[in-house]
Amino acid sequence: MVTNTDMTAGTTPPDEPRRTPGYDGQGGQVAGIALMNGLLGLVTLGIYRFWGKTRLRRYLWSQVSFGGDRMEYTGRALELLLGFLIAIFILMLLGLAFEAVGFVAADNEIVLSISSFIYFLVFAFLIQIAIYRARRYRLTRTQWRGIRGGQSGSSVKYALRVFGWSLVAFVTLGLSYNVLRNRLQGYRTRNTWIGDRHFEFGARATDMLGPWLIAWLLLIPTLGMSYIWYRVREFRYFSAYTRYGALRFDSVLGTGRVIWIYLRYYLVLMLVLVIVMGAATVVAPGLLGAFGVLTSGDEAMIEMIEPTLVFGVLALFIVFFLVSGVVRVALLVHPMLREICRSLRVAGEEDFEAIAQSRQYSPSRGEGLADALDVGSI
Repeated sequence: MVTNTDMTAGTTPPDEPRRTPGYDGQGGQVAGIALMNGLLGLVTLGIYRFWGKTRLRRYLWSQVSFGGDRMEYTGRALELLLGFLIAIFILMLLGLAFEAVGFVAADNEIVLSISSFIYFLVFAFLIQIAIYRARRYRLTRTQWRGIRGGQSGSSVKYALRVFGWSLVAFVTLGLSYNVLRNRLQGYRTRNTWIGDRHFEFGARATDMLGPWLIAWLLLIPTLGMSYIWYRVREFRYFSAYTRYGALRFDSVLGTGRVIWIYLRYYLVLMLVLVIVMGAATVVAPGLLGAFGVLTSGDEAMIEMIEPTLVFGVLALFIVFFLVSGVVRVALLVHPMLREICRSLRVAGEEDFEAIAQSRQYSPSRGEGLADALDVGSI
């Protein structure tokens, strides 16, 4: 087993061959899938979202390759739907429990305040559990050369680590944020498996203290751009201290490229918002006239105008929802995946034929809690 002291960056000889993961996804195809998913999601009142997410994942996974073999996503939409329904039921019971406390202690401000605080903590804790469990599901549904991924570790322990180190970061006014990032990355990486072997992680939080302090000091003057610079540098550093057996990694991800991806995404999103708001100003006189009729007391006119008013507002919301979803996938998810794959370099040789199938726990249901709390990723 590789220990932290064994793992050093920059030990790969400069003439040693390096392989790069491939990504062949096309922006037009990604946008088309996202648009169709959005339209079918609206028609089915959101039920199709689980089939849409599965379809998009299968496409994105299949476009990533390494060593001439492509990745495969084996998750099913029904698994996601079942997990979501169970999570909704549990959250409803939890919500009813807190509502009951509020009803019983309606006149006790102290009890209500404590109950509200506990409610907030419970949901914040559940979000972290959901994120870790969703990652486990995605890994167990990811295959390469028939070898399944996996994730060990406890979602509860992960959530406790998030809370503990977040408290330290809060007390230090964010100065120890790099420690939080390092500890969580280490826990995730060491519990990530391909087949019956797991990754190793040897990065030290102290190595990234200087870059984080620079980013922290420049956070406001750069309008957050320094945070992107830090995350890119952090990604390169974490990659250099990650191992899988005899394989060593490094990354040449560029800050300028990442900033451009985010800048382009937000500019297009703002443009879409401006267009929708412009359309709203065009129909605003008619909407205001309709509102005047609604407040006039003329029941006959109200019955005729009210559906038009509702349809106008709903149509604008639907347009923004659809277009923003397509923009996010096509201009953020797709190009970021492409840049990350292009930047990663893998050195060393590993006997993949000797790797046995993963024996890690594979959940039978999808990432329901993450879907229910809206913290799931692509």
